[in-house]
Amino acid sequence: MAIIRLCFSLVSLIAMLLILSLSSISPISAQDSGTATYYTPPYTPSACYGFEDDGVMIAAASDVFWNDGGACGQMYEVSCLSGTNEGTPEPCLGSGSVVVKIVDHCPPGSCRGTIDLSQEAFQSIADTDAGVINISYQLV
Repeated sequence: MAIIRLCFSLVSLIAMLLILSLSSISPISAQDSGTATYYTPPYTPSACYGFEDDGVMIAAASDVFWNDGGACGQMYEVSCLSGTNEGTPEPCLGSGSVVVKIVDHCPPGSCRGTIDLSQEAFQSIADTDAGVINISYQLV
């Protein structure tokens, strides 16, 4: 009987260690799809950082992932997939990906995309003449 209890204790300990080790592994961010637009300078003030200058590889989050300001400071990799209109049928450029920091909110009513990139971030992945592009994005 003592051997059975010992075996049960060892199995329980191993299971607990396995669960703890798996819980410390950070999850891989899944890619979501949506659309991107762009906005032009000045980029301050922003909803997240006021008048703090955060450079130009920045973006405003729509309500899709704004999370009442929870998106502030998060970094997203945004990849151009295709155009949304026939005016610029193939707007994607180069590698078609850019990493941006969320510094602002793109409020409903005026927000035309899932993410509103700075002009510099947008033009690094697509022709600005497109105005709106189809994208994939993920938290990095």
